Amino acid sequence: METDDLSKIPMFFIFGRPRSGTTLLTTLFNAHPNVRIAPEFPVMLFLYQHFRKVKIWDEATIRSFVDHVFEYSKFSLRRVENLKLDKEVIVGELLKYKEVGSIQLFLKSINYFAYSVYDKEETLWIGDKNPIYSIYINRIRNIFPDSKFICIIRDYRDNYVSIKKLAEKDIAVEAPVLTLQVARWRYFVRLFLDCKRRFPDKYYILRYEDLVTEQEKTFRSLSEFIGLPYDPSVFDFYKKKDEVSKVYGNTIWDKFHENLLHPVNTGRMNTWQDKLTSQEEKMADQIAGKYADKLGYQRQYKGFSLWLFLKSAPMLMYNNILLMLMISGTYLPAKASQWWFFKATILLKTYLKIVGKKPGGIPPPQAG
Repeated sequence: METDDLSKIPMFFIFGRPRSGTTLLTTLFNAHPNVRIAPEFPVMLFLYQHFRKVKIWDEATIRSFVDHVFEYSKFSLRRVENLKLDKEVIVGELLKYKEVGSIQLFLKSINYFAYSVYDKEETLWIGDKNPIYSIYINRIRNIFPDSKFICIIRDYRDNYVSIKKLAEKDIAVEAPVLTLQVARWRYFVRLFLDCKRRFPDKYYILRYEDLVTEQEKTFRSLSEFIGLPYDPSVFDFYKKKDEVSKVYGNTIWDKFHENLLHPVNTGRMNTWQDKLTSQEEKMADQIAGKYADKLGYQRQYKGFSLWLFLKSAPMLMYNNILLMLMISGTYLPAKASQWWFFKATILLKTYLKIVGKKPGGIPPPQAG
């Protein structure tokens, strides 16, 4: 098997809230002949905690690393089999890097060796997309200091409506609570803007709406940002619909990404206008506040209501505390970090238990 030199290929990350267009953006990059980017499978931080102190990558350590990739084979919709990885092939390829190996090189190898239905030429960039990593954006930058980061943002009202719609299909990625979802939107927008301010050459902030309304202009700009040749053929990604459905398709997957295998379109814009009540609009607008204005989203309500503030305050506090605890948890030893990662989604688990619905996000993993 002839492969590219992994030690020379840079990496980029796609960050964003669930249901914000991260999968569409990933599919466009996946369709590019010079990019390799795997389906979601959020094990990177677990692997990093376990192997970060390794200095000598002998065969036993490399085999242990690959075994750990398969240790947790399933995160609900995120399945290791979707990556179509061959253990022995990967071990054989990684043994080439025994002398120059690093945890960063071995982590990005997972994305490199993942199967793609799209034809590939020379690999110029390796990408990663796992929305849960948005919480750990600073941690990941510290692990991969030479990487580039694309942050995609969608209208906070449409984002909430999409998460709620998914929950109604018995697939919950997060608790569909308006105050929680808009609070998280605001938190991540503030985080992304701060990263862009501190590292302007490393971060690109993208609106989902610009991606679907100005497709060529936006993707060309993204390509220039990471130093990738622009290839308009990426917009033909949907022509692989039958092959993608055959490789990855299942009932849950089809529900999760029902609009994905169609040409890029504006059909998911402004869905909130027919879905939110006047009171919900006011609540969403007040929580989003100036960050909606910064991103160019027109708020219908720009006043301040003490009652709405008091009503939303508990969920805002819960959100901030939980995210801080989740970030802190990634510094724990590997096993403890995994335990906390799966125990921390308290509100989602409570919601699912009350309504008796199935998780579509990241429940406790199943051992491989």
